[in-house]
Amino acid sequence: MKPLTGKTGLILRLGAMAGVLLFTQQAMAIGTAAGTAVDNTVTVDYDVNGVDQTDLTSSVSFVVDRRVDFTLSLVGGALVDVTPGENDAFFDLLLTNDSNSPLDFNLLLDQAGVTTVRGVGDTADMSNAEFAVSGDFIADTAPVQGGPQFVDELPADEDVIIRVWGDAALALLNGQVAGIQIDATAAEPGTASVEGAALVDGVANTDLGIENVFADAGNDGVESQTDGFNVVTASLAVTKAYAVVAGDLGSGLPIPGATVEYTISVVNSSATDADAVSLSDDLTELGNAVDLSLNVAGAVYNGSDVAVYNDGVQLACDVETNGDGDGCDLAGTVISVGAADLVGGITVAGNTTLTIQYQVTIADPDPTP
Repeated sequence: MKPLTGKTGLILRLGAMAGVLLFTQQAMAIGTAAGTAVDNTVTVDYDVNGVDQTDLTSSVSFVVDRRVDFTLSLVGGALVDVTPGENDAFFDLLLTNDSNSPLDFNLLLDQAGVTTVRGVGDTADMSNAEFAVSGDFIADTAPVQGGPQFVDELPADEDVIIRVWGDAALALLNGQVAGIQIDATAAEPGTASVEGAALVDGVANTDLGIENVFADAGNDGVESQTDGFNVVTASLAVTKAYAVVAGDLGSGLPIPGATVEYTISVVNSSATDADAVSLSDDLTELGNAVDLSLNVAGAVYNGSDVAVYNDGVQLACDVETNGDGDGCDLAGTVISVGAADLVGGITVAGNTTLTIQYQVTIADPDPTP
């Protein structure tokens, strides 16, 4: 099965995100808003010898402190598939403020410290890893690269999207996993567009000051989440071999006048198709030792002078007739297969082999009179 296309994967991730939002919006922030003033007065009424005395009163005032509670959640059910050479691949995280107060959140990206992601070992890094926060809250458009680098004044009961991008180096291998971690630290709210300082857990109570009590999963005001990318690509290997098939006087050796058959094998050992495959076989180094013009008849390959077998099915290929639309060509001593004549080149399906064969004759500069 081929991997999901970028568009399909995006639709599924957005659908999963919508499901997460639907669930999280049902969880309401806990209790009375931080900073709410609570004033209480007690009154004591009493008599002495039947005479009513002046009431006694005592008052106390305090403000409700801040219960710091939030989550940083995965969006989507799996790692995001990425192809080597693909730029701006991304995943989303969802930050939900379950506190009784608006909060800022400081954000930090880390790759070096990631060892596992979604239960799979981390074996690679993405290039140019970056993140941004949606400009408003959850109803806003998706985050854009270069957008806000911290969460600003996130109200209680609200969510915000954090999008993480990365570029996949061309050298990444099929099956490698690249994880990226985001740390979110609860920070002081209060000034719009200004990143607040990290909250400090309350120790000494002040009646009219707002203290912080960490109620998040780690009870430390910091939540971390890791997601990442699964490298999906074809895994190709090429080998070239030769065999002496005629004119060797029974020696089996490549002597002058012998015909040599070359076999090129392109093996796709992965489950992913390799598209636009083409080959260029340069025999220039053989110089005048090889006479490429002696295989014009092409009788050995069902009428073709170059045999191309894609998963065992022979494709038409005749290098001596250029411009015939078969995707093969001979220019000097360079044989090309799967050129522009074959629209999009050759597709080598997952777990199949592409085989190319052709014959050349070693020139005999001094034929027997």
